[in-house]
Amino acid sequence: MLEKSHDQIMVSIDKEERRIVIEDNGTGIAKKNVVNILLNIAHSTKQRGVDKGFRGIGRLGGLGYCSTLIFETSYLGEAEKSIMTWDAESLKNIINDRDTHQEAVDVLQEVTSIKYEAEIPEAHYFRVTLEDVTTDELLDVESIRNYLSMVAPVDIDAKFIFRSKIKNYMKENGLSLDIYNIYINGDQIFKPYTSRIYEDDKGGKKKTDEIYDVVFLSRKDEQSDELIYWGWYTISGLLGQMKSKNLARGIRLRKENIQIGDEEICKKFFTKTEDQRFSFYFFGEIHAVSKGLIPNSRRDYFGESDTLKKFEQLIKEDFRKLKDLCYDASKYRNAQNTIAKTKEIRQEIKKKEEGGYTSTAEKETLKKKLEEHQKKDVEANKQLERIQKKMEESDSPLLQHLSQLATTSVVKEATSIIETSAQPSTKTKYRTDGPKYSGYDKKAKKLISRIYESIRNYLPEGMSEPLIQKIEEDLTR
Repeated sequence: MLEKSHDQIMVSIDKEERRIVIEDNGTGIAKKNVVNILLNIAHSTKQRGVDKGFRGIGRLGGLGYCSTLIFETSYLGEAEKSIMTWDAESLKNIINDRDTHQEAVDVLQEVTSIKYEAEIPEAHYFRVTLEDVTTDELLDVESIRNYLSMVAPVDIDAKFIFRSKIKNYMKENGLSLDIYNIYINGDQIFKPYTSRIYEDDKGGKKKTDEIYDVVFLSRKDEQSDELIYWGWYTISGLLGQMKSKNLARGIRLRKENIQIGDEEICKKFFTKTEDQRFSFYFFGEIHAVSKGLIPNSRRDYFGESDTLKKFEQLIKEDFRKLKDLCYDASKYRNAQNTIAKTKEIRQEIKKKEEGGYTSTAEKETLKKKLEEHQKKDVEANKQLERIQKKMEESDSPLLQHLSQLATTSVVKEATSIIETSAQPSTKTKYRTDGPKYSGYDKKAKKLISRIYESIRNYLPEGMSEPLIQKIEEDLTR
C-alpha cells in the first residue's frame, strides 16, 4: 500500500501535440480485472456515499474531448502492463448515425482494443492519455491549473497564514481531509487562498484588504449526534465583494475535499437575494461529511434526501450569521467614518481660524457643515454603542478586530487629529490678512479673495486648495 504522503497525480498538457496525459502512482489494476473494470460502463466497485464516485462513468469522461482515449495500467508485482484503447471518433460516429442499430456490447467491441506488454514488476501506475484533444480550453495550462487548484482535493497553499490554525482545529476535533499531491506539467498545485485581498491594477494587483482571522463552524444531527458538516471562513475588513483577481474567493462547498459546484454554489444559502453578494466577502470551505450527502452525477450539488433537507436548514442558520457580520461591519465602519469626518471638519476650521478664510461664504459653509455633522456624530456614537452591544451579546468574531474594521482613508487620517472643539469665531479672519500679503493694498487683497472664492465655487474641494496654494506661492514670493 502506497503511503499517503508519497502519492502523486501527474497531469501533462502538450498544447502543440494536443495531448493530455494523467497518471497516478497507485497500485494499478491487476491484469485479470482490467477488462471487467475498464470496459463495463456504469460498473464500479466503489461504495455509494463512502467513496469519491460510484457510478463507474467518470473514467470515460474524456471520450467526448478527444479522438483516442488510452488506459494504461501496471499492477504492483506483475510483469505486464495492460493497454486499453478507445476509438472515441468511431464511437461518436456510431452514436450519431441514426441508421445504425447495434447492441451496446457490439459497439464496445468495435471501438475498443486491449493488448499487454512487458513491464518491470516494481512498476505500479494508472495512466490515461487523451490524443488529439478537440477542446482548446483543456490545453490551456494556466486555466486548468487554476481550475484544479480549487476543485481537486489538494492542500492549502503554505503562504496562507491561517493554514496551520485550520489544521490544528481539525486535529483537535478528530477531523481529516483527503489530500493528494497533484502536479500540472511538473508544478504542484495548492488551494490558492491568500492572506490579502486584491483588485486588478493595470494587469497587476493591488491590495484592498487583508485577512485577520479564520472562524470555524460545525453542525451535528441532534438525534444521531452524527457530524453533518464542518467548515471555516475568513474575517477581513469585509469592505465588499472580492474581485475575480482573488481566485479562491467565495465560500466553497466540498465533499471528500472535492469541490461541489462552482464559486457561487453557496449563494443559495443566503435566504434573501440581496444578501447573496455576501458569499464573495469571504474565503472559506464547507465540508459535507454525512454519508447521506451524495453528490449528483454532475457534481454541482447533492441528490435529494432527508439529510440534504437537514443540511440546508442548518447551513442557512449559519449563513444568517455571516450576513449579520457583513451588515455589522458596514454599520460600524460607517459610524466610525461619520465620527472621523466630524473631527476632520473641526480640524479644518481650526486651521482656517489660524490661517484665515478665503471668504465669508467659506466660513459660513464650514460652520453649516460642522452643525450638520455634529448631529450625525451623536447618532453615529449611539450606533456604535448598539453594534458593540449586539456583538458582545452574540459573541461576534468581529469583536477582536474592531480596530481593523474602520480602515477607510477618512478614519486613518482622523486618528492623527487631536480632538478639538473648534468653532468658527464671531470675527472673521481672512486669508489675505496674513503677513504674506503685506505688500498688497486693501483693494488688491479683496480682489485676490474674490478669485480664491471663485476657484472654490467652481472646482471640487480636492482640486481647489492645491490651485489656491500655487497662486498664493506665486503672488507672495
